[in-house]
Amino acid sequence: MRRGSVSYRIVVWAIRLFLLAVILGLWLFGNGPGGVSQLLLPQFPKVWANFGGFVVSGPFWMNLWTTLYAILISFAIAAVVGTLLGFWAARRPLRARVVEPIALWGYMAPLVLFYPLFILWFGVGPQSRIALAAISSVFPIIYGSIRAFRSVDDIYLRLGSAYGASQRQIDWMIKLRASLPVLSSGFRVGAAYSVTTVIASEILASTNGLGNILASASQLFNGAQAYAILIAILIFVALLQLGLNRLFAARHGVVDD
Repeated sequence: MRRGSVSYRIVVWAIRLFLLAVILGLWLFGNGPGGVSQLLLPQFPKVWANFGGFVVSGPFWMNLWTTLYAILISFAIAAVVGTLLGFWAARRPLRARVVEPIALWGYMAPLVLFYPLFILWFGVGPQSRIALAAISSVFPIIYGSIRAFRSVDDIYLRLGSAYGASQRQIDWMIKLRASLPVLSSGFRVGAAYSVTTVIASEILASTNGLGNILASASQLFNGAQAYAILIAILIFVALLQLGLNRLFAARHGVVDD
């Protein structure tokens, strides 16, 4: 079975649907014979009813836009800054040896712990969430960019020079295109960091956003509504991932769905 063929895609989606069916089956089993408390695992019909009413309500779309706006702005900032810094560092071995461990440290550090400081600096509004998410997601993009640009085979660079390409043409037409398969991985990790940081900061201190309404439902012990919001957030994240995959597949052919 060839990867990318119709039969391959059918098998992939069949496995995905099967896993969803298993999760739903375990949920229904927990509601019934499993005897799991409804406080921990609300009944699925109640969650589904809350989900249907939630996604058609005006507050959901307003809070969704608040969260999406913070994610897109923070990721755009991190993508531009991270790629430029990674490219700058990768041009010289000394720079790469200095910047790469710093980027890896920021990649691994739980920067969301610094959110109280960002609130002091930027306030409780979206500025603090955007700043924190941008800083959290820029480190994996820097690290991925350095690894991507340094992974380009020298034969392509020598070939470009042999055909009379300028340094700028080599950078933009050869290095950037050849590094996209690795660079896209850094973008995807950075996007994930942006999503989780924005939603986590909304849970910790915010007056709007999907994370805020999730925290409110949990504090009121409304399990059915909390699970409905969680499902909406998971669907939202899945659509973002699908959009990012489609973007890279359409423009560069480096990922598939």
